[in-house]
Amino acid sequence: MRNLFANFVCFGLLSWGFSLQAEDGNARLSAVIGKLNSLESFRATITINGSMTGVLSYKNPYQLHVRFNDGRILSSNGKVLWFYNPDSSIAGKQDLKGVSGGIGGLLSGYESVTVSGKTFRLLSPSKRYTEIILVVSDNDLPRVIKMKKSDEEITEVTFSGIATNIGLGTGLFNFQPPTSSQIVENPLNQKE
Repeated sequence: MRNLFANFVCFGLLSWGFSLQAEDGNARLSAVIGKLNSLESFRATITINGSMTGVLSYKNPYQLHVRFNDGRILSSNGKVLWFYNPDSSIAGKQDLKGVSGGIGGLLSGYESVTVSGKTFRLLSPSKRYTEIILVVSDNDLPRVIKMKKSDEEITEVTFSGIATNIGLGTGLFNFQPPTSSQIVENPLNQKE
């Protein structure tokens, strides 16, 4: 579960190919990121690796809430990220101090960015995800993000039913697990 959530967070958080030169790809990607950053908020149905589904809510800057269909919750107010599993009553509380977030944090720093139509391909052997494929809609909203690690593990997130600038309240992003939950501090900092 931690790996899946870690993969998704790298995505969190949160928050957006092949024929053109890398320079053109970077410029086009910057425009897409700018569009996403200009949104006050959005909500979408997501599917991870074709099986796990949920509703993702995002509010600028860096506030994220995902309620998965199995009851699990991933929620961040931009300072603290919570992972909660109601089946085990375990909640992970991750301090986000010093972490860059949003779509810019995920997609920045790639040596090679190419684009063909609405499909971007980002490559960097030194990044957590050595390859990212991003497919956007006609209005530059994310449709698919595929993230590949150097060990060939791939996480694919698909988006559907995206609604933008919908006025999400901050209370949604200030998650508190039930008082009976076991809290694990900074689970993403622990060695396996």
